[in-house]
Amino acid sequence: MAGPGSSQQTSSSNWRQIVTSLYPDALTQTYCVPPVNFNKVPYARGTVPGTGHSALVLHPPSGAGPVHNVPPVSQRQVPPSRYSLLTQEPDPQAIPGNVQESDLRDDFAQNHVMLNLQELGKSRHEAMFILSQLSFGNYLNQPAYAAAAAQLPRPSQLDTKKTKYSDGEADFVLIHRQHGILIGELKSVGKSQACSQNPQPPADADVAKRVTKAVKQLDRSETVVKHLVSDVAPGLTVRKTLFLPYVSTEQLQRVLDNDPQLKQAVCRSLGAGSAAEASQLCCCSDQLSQPASYSHVTPAVLSQLSTWWQHRMACTVDTLLTDDKYLDIVARFVGPATTVSVPCYNGVRVEVRTAGQAVAELGRRLALLVLTLQQLDLMNRNPRLVCLTGPPGTGKTVLLVLQGLRWLLQGHDVQVVSTEYDSRAASRMVAGQLEMALSADPTPPPTPGAVVRHHYVFFDSDADVQQAVTDLVARVKDGQLHVLLDEADFDSSVSGPRNTTLVARLAESVPDLHLWAAGVFHIDIPPSLRPEPLTVPLRCAPSVLREVQTAVGRLTGSIHNYSDSGVPAPGDGLRVIRLSHHGNAHRGRWPVECQQCGKEVAAELLRLGVGSGGSSLPNSPTPLSYRDVFIITRSSELQDDIKDDAGRVTSRASGVVRGLRDEGLPVCVLGYQDLIHNRARWERDVHDVAVAATDRVTVTRYDYVHGLERRVVVMLPGRDKVYDEGLSDEVIDLLDRLNAASRCSTQLIMVDVPPVTTATSTAT
Repeated sequence: MAGPGSSQQTSSSNWRQIVTSLYPDALTQTYCVPPVNFNKVPYARGTVPGTGHSALVLHPPSGAGPVHNVPPVSQRQVPPSRYSLLTQEPDPQAIPGNVQESDLRDDFAQNHVMLNLQELGKSRHEAMFILSQLSFGNYLNQPAYAAAAAQLPRPSQLDTKKTKYSDGEADFVLIHRQHGILIGELKSVGKSQACSQNPQPPADADVAKRVTKAVKQLDRSETVVKHLVSDVAPGLTVRKTLFLPYVSTEQLQRVLDNDPQLKQAVCRSLGAGSAAEASQLCCCSDQLSQPASYSHVTPAVLSQLSTWWQHRMACTVDTLLTDDKYLDIVARFVGPATTVSVPCYNGVRVEVRTAGQAVAELGRRLALLVLTLQQLDLMNRNPRLVCLTGPPGTGKTVLLVLQGLRWLLQGHDVQVVSTEYDSRAASRMVAGQLEMALSADPTPPPTPGAVVRHHYVFFDSDADVQQAVTDLVARVKDGQLHVLLDEADFDSSVSGPRNTTLVARLAESVPDLHLWAAGVFHIDIPPSLRPEPLTVPLRCAPSVLREVQTAVGRLTGSIHNYSDSGVPAPGDGLRVIRLSHHGNAHRGRWPVECQQCGKEVAAELLRLGVGSGGSSLPNSPTPLSYRDVFIITRSSELQDDIKDDAGRVTSRASGVVRGLRDEGLPVCVLGYQDLIHNRARWERDVHDVAVAATDRVTVTRYDYVHGLERRVVVMLPGRDKVYDEGLSDEVIDLLDRLNAASRCSTQLIMVDVPPVTTATSTAT
């Protein structure tokens, strides 16, 4: 690929080559650019009590200023690290601009419409680019391409004293291989009412006001777009539409009929002969998914969308567009010479063109240190004995690390305790985070505390409980003991009562005990610990959360359900990728046994750019690496090659592992058989995964990565031969979602398994 300084930078064929490298299926599939709508999130700046660390704080949109009762931001920093729980933005002093409620409405509406259009394109299997929030000022504005841009039509050539076209923006520009270009203006009028419990349509006067403004914006955008493609395809069909996701077609027609001047303007702009026809050419609430379930685009919704699409676009084929001309137009709008940036409150411009870049950037934002007001209040209160409970991704481990850091800065040693193999990775991560934060502190205290790790297996016997009590009591200093206990359940499982016994004996033996524990379940918590439920999701995209919510919602007797903070996530996320363990090349009952599944998973990871080293285009996010990926199963059959003392393979790696390696992916396997046959190596690998030390894809049972998260997670259904006897497929699916899908922050890949049939049995 030629870089910006290449002599080929003015060549249209070179730009087409760049576009087809970014979008390999440009002539057959639908792409959204950017692939994710990034929201304007109302954050405030605060400092975490007792640590001096800056944090972003979720705040209502009407008050995105300073957080009350929080000290001013300090200079203490955390080094950049992909999986630091204390990660901050590069400039901790950057103050977010005020985010208004109207901004949140517009973001919601933009995402709502984009998801529907994306599903429409996917269902029709047509070549199309859906560009959202296209700023004409970013068109051909890259300095390295200034010489090339000077020879091409640009928005600034249309600027007049009355109108500066280069300052405009189009909410949507759809470039279709067969039907030409569609410009769409979006108005979120009615959004606040549409999402209330008793939705009421917006007032006709409000609709008329917004539509009047939208028509003027559409006409201006049409002038710009026609000019920009005039040298490639003069006379190319450019159509226009209005997106009114919270206004019905009936109401829009009534508004137009009652305002002759507005009706004339809309009919002229859209090329309609009547108010009824103009309303049919607009995309209204009748054609879109419901606001309360905007991501659920049903077949009925797709049918309505297709009808609108036929009316507006698919009625004719534009014969002016050849494959090369189509790619040339796409290259102008999303190629290397044009900035494709996404909103970023700290002022750092980030360009996001591809799905992999969207996963990387959204994952980065979800990994920032973000706290709720409830969490800040808890840190302010600083209780001695706490059990943090709540569903996955609500910041329990983050608070453990922050509290441990407070103790270290006060000079106390921090005992990080793991009582089971299931909590080993989480405890190693907590300890590693504390050590990293302490070593990187530019203003460390004169005598900081030390991090002490303790690893036990309470599952085996009560003896380990007594050993843990003895070891920890021996660490008492000045009458105090400071303990962190992550992934600690206190339910009726084998380890639960033993965890309870540990807490009770420590409380009896050490009157000035400081112990913070965390776990998903809120049942059977020891009476000495104060329950603190955390229910606001902070660490995963809503597209992932919807899959996890399916399980959490069914288990509310033992797990608190998620709650809504009233503040949007940084982005909705990419839709779940679904693969199928089915077909002639697939072998075995479950994907973990299947080499072909490994190859197909690898292909999806490579499409996302995992391990590719990233784009040569400027300002792109740090690319996805192999360490960004978990491949998770429940299956007890997962294993790497098992070798004897002489190094000979006595039992081959699972099929999925072999398939991944066939495609060149470096793999680390954490399976039950690996734990049994080489415990020392298993412990080393768990530590490596917990601190993301080595750039490898991790293939693991989900028991071994509780508390960890990755930007990309592949969920492989499977069975545990010992513990799953008598459990239905439905229950197993809920467990998979709770324990595997919840490890994902951004891009979830699910492998579906067909039910057992005669044909399936024959194939396996």
